[in-house]
Amino acid sequence: MSDPEPSKKGRGCFFYGCITCIALFLLAGTILLLGGWYTVRSLNALVTEYTDTVPMALPKVDMPPEELAKLKARVAVFKQALDARATTPPLILTGREINALMQDSPQVKQMNLNDKFYVDLEGDHLKGQISLPLDQLPKIPFVHTAGRYLNGTGEMSAEVTNAALSVTIVSLEVKGQPLPAKFMGPLQQQNLADKINQDPTNVTAMSRFESIEIKDSTLIIKAKPSSN
Repeated sequence: MSDPEPSKKGRGCFFYGCITCIALFLLAGTILLLGGWYTVRSLNALVTEYTDTVPMALPKVDMPPEELAKLKARVAVFKQALDARATTPPLILTGREINALMQDSPQVKQMNLNDKFYVDLEGDHLKGQISLPLDQLPKIPFVHTAGRYLNGTGEMSAEVTNAALSVTIVSLEVKGQPLPAKFMGPLQQQNLADKINQDPTNVTAMSRFESIEIKDSTLIIKAKPSSN
């Protein structure tokens, strides 16, 4: 019997939109922290200091259609093995392949995030660049975000163990400036994926993985061994 539709959507989001979700949680968490610590006047000053009036140009992966088709076929074979709970080798993806998959992802296109972020894998960390119109973030009353862009880079560690996603910030810069220690301290102590882990659909999807980790500049996804 096939899985119900919500579970399928969860798996699709995990494969193609997980890093997108991480980026959005990072941004939302930063905005919430700022909103809790500062007055509206101070927030407007911070928006001016840490955002730009133009987007930042980001790298883009131009993968030939034939290569992209082979990559998607490899991912599809892995997903089929997951669905069948069959033994399968790990799925190993490079940063280039991740970007190509996300650029082609219907979820990313639906969220209007094309050309707004780029990820890279270095060692055991995830590095990302993002250029997001503040108009796409939740509106804070009386804070002037129209026409402003959050242009930033960040380094994060991410892994899945015991059906739980852990994402922590290593470093974060916006508008070419590192965030002050009073911002970074609380952010570095948080698991940015807590909300993801509280969604039963995501938990069900992640329970099928033995582990997901970044190692040797690759994303390594291991399926949970069959109990048969």
